[in-house]
Amino acid sequence: MSEHFTRATVSAAFHCGKCGKQTQHRIDSGRKGPCLDCIAKLEAQHQVIDIDELRRKLKAEPEQKELFA
Repeated sequence: MSEHFTRATVSAAFHCGKCGKQTQHRIDSGRKGPCLDCIAKLEAQHQVIDIDELRRKLKAEPEQKELFA
């Protein structure tokens, strides 16, 4: 049966099925939310993807030729 928490509760320790260990989970509206470790990993992956996209865009821009060559 699911546990309910007060509105002041920010996180609580639960077993995470993805991580396979006891981790802190976010509490959303009094109910157990996602694992904080999994959220951190996803955010790190998204930041890496954004950096890779920026690098590709910078390489794709044509080089500027000299004006009076």
